Amino acid sequence: MTTGAPASCDVALQAEARKRRATAILIVVGALLLAGLPFVGVPPFTITLLTEALIFAIWAMSLDLMTGYTGMLSFGHAAGFGLGGYAAGYFAREVTADLFASLLVAELVILAVALPIGFVAIRLSGAAFAIFSLCIAQVFFQIAVAWRAVTEGMDGLVGVPLPRLLGVTINVGTAFYLLTVLTAAAICLGLYQLVQSPFGRTLGAIRANEDRAASIGINVRLHKWLVFVISWAIAGIAGTLMVFMKAGTTPMSLYWIESGNVLIMAIFGGLGTLFGPIIGATTFVFLRDVLTTGFEVWQLAFGVVFVAVVLLFPSGLAGIVSHAWTLPWRARS
Repeated sequence: MTTGAPASCDVALQAEARKRRATAILIVVGALLLAGLPFVGVPPFTITLLTEALIFAIWAMSLDLMTGYTGMLSFGHAAGFGLGGYAAGYFAREVTADLFASLLVAELVILAVALPIGFVAIRLSGAAFAIFSLCIAQVFFQIAVAWRAVTEGMDGLVGVPLPRLLGVTINVGTAFYLLTVLTAAAICLGLYQLVQSPFGRTLGAIRANEDRAASIGINVRLHKWLVFVISWAIAGIAGTLMVFMKAGTTPMSLYWIESGNVLIMAIFGGLGTLFGPIIGATTFVFLRDVLTTGFEVWQLAFGVVFVAVVLLFPSGLAGIVSHAWTLPWRARS
C-alpha cells in the first residue's frame, strides 16, 4: 500500500523526462530543417524575411518569459531590444565588429541598466508595472533622440560594419541566417529547460497568485527581478543581431509601437508556450510583407486577422497547431 505513491511519482518523472527529451529533439530537428532552406532553392528574399522573423522570435520569447510565464505584462519591452542594438552597434562601429565582443558590451550595458530598473519595477504589479515599463522605454527613446553625439538622433546610428566571428566576416544572407538560426535554437532550448526547471515551476506559481506564492516561502521579488534581467538580456541579443543585419538602428527601435508589436507577436502566437512567439513572429513578418504590398493600411488588415485568431483561439496560433495535432487522436477515442 505504501509503495503505490512513489511508483506513480517515478512514472510521472519518467514521462516528464521523455517529454523534455522529445521537445529538445524537436527544437534541434526544427533548427536543422530551417538551416537547410538556403540550400534547397529558397529565394534570398525569403531567407532575409526568415532572418528577421527569427530575430523577432528571440525578442518575443524573451517577452514570453516575463509575461507568459511570470505574469509581468510589459508595454516597454523595446527598451532591452533597442538598448542592446545601440550598445552593440556603436561599439562595433567605433571599436571592433567582433560579434562576441559587441554582444558582451551590449549585455554589460543592459545588465547595468536592467538591474537597478528591475529592482524598482518588481515592486509593482499588474497595470502599474505595465505603465512603468512603458515609461522606461519612452525615457530611453527620448535619450536616443537627444543624445546626438552617440546616437545621431533621429538620423539613426548608421555605418555599422558586418560582424566578424573568429576572424571571419559574416555576410548578410545565408551566413547571417545560419548564425541567427543557431542563436534562436540555442535560446529556445535554453528557455525551455529554464521554464521546465524548479525555477520555471515557481514562476508559474507567481503568475497564478503572487500572495499565495509568497505565503509558501517563495521569494517573489527575487524571482521577478531575475526574470526581468534575463528577459532584457535576451532581448538585447535580438537587438544585437538586428543592428548587424540592418547595419544600423534608429530611436524608433525604442518606441512604444515596437513594444506593442512584440507583445502582439507573443499574444498572436500564444503566451506561455515559447513556440507560440516563434510562430507569432514569423507570421507577423510574412503577413506584414504580404499586406504591405496589397494594402496601404496593413495594420488594419493585420488587426482584423489578429482579433479573429484571438477570439476563436484564445491560446493563439500555438493553440491552433495544438488543436490540429490532437484532433486525430480525439477522433479515434
